[in-house]
Amino acid sequence: MFFLGKSKRADVFWCVLCMFVTAPVLGQNRSFADVFPELDEEKTQIALSADGFVTAGKGTALQRIVPAGREFAVQQAILKNAYITESVSLISSQKTTVLTIYNALLNIRDIKGILYHSATKDADVPLFEDATRIKSDKDTSAIPDPPRALATPSTERWYVRLKDANFGNSYYRVDIAANSRAIICTLTNFRDISFLFIPVIKKEKFIAQIYFEPVADGLVIYGVASADVSDFFASKIHVPSAVQKRLEVIERWVIGGLGRE
Repeated sequence: MFFLGKSKRADVFWCVLCMFVTAPVLGQNRSFADVFPELDEEKTQIALSADGFVTAGKGTALQRIVPAGREFAVQQAILKNAYITESVSLISSQKTTVLTIYNALLNIRDIKGILYHSATKDADVPLFEDATRIKSDKDTSAIPDPPRALATPSTERWYVRLKDANFGNSYYRVDIAANSRAIICTLTNFRDISFLFIPVIKKEKFIAQIYFEPVADGLVIYGVASADVSDFFASKIHVPSAVQKRLEVIERWVIGGLGRE
């Protein structure tokens, strides 16, 4: 550079300066408004509240409030199921990173014992009485959670067994997709979810997608979950509430694990 002409040296200087000035801006996290630019003011205020924005019901109730960008798309299999829950929230007090979220997801055993309110028992009880990682969808032998990761994989799959308070042992495939901005955790039941040996939700018919993005004003969590339930069982249980509770417990499990690092 020292052998360039005076005007050339000035051009190089300004290029280098611009790189250093603009790099932090380019690397800044988005805001909540950037993630949900089309969310109206009323829903935004609800999403920013302590409970967040939640809607649940038949498939037509889906608001389709998906995060902007190419990271997330609702799985078509979710839309085909009868009952859908959707939620949007901002944890304003939580400053975190994609890697920290990934490490929280690794702690499968921590989902055990998280409480939900049971209307039938009129008490707060654990939704999942036990939780463990298993070897595969063919071999359900328990294996320990892995140690803390030093890097986030772009994609990953593992399998878990959750002892559901209502349905006993239930088996899920967990798919992870991540980049530098966000991480998506997708859970799908790879076996029937049953009550007293009677299938309530057929395999591949419960799906939950949870999107986590650290933003300038905290942590954005977008969740969408669905289930296909027979009319007989739908008349016996409040399916939207059942789906919603499972989505909420999964989100609370991850949030609770963020402070471990």
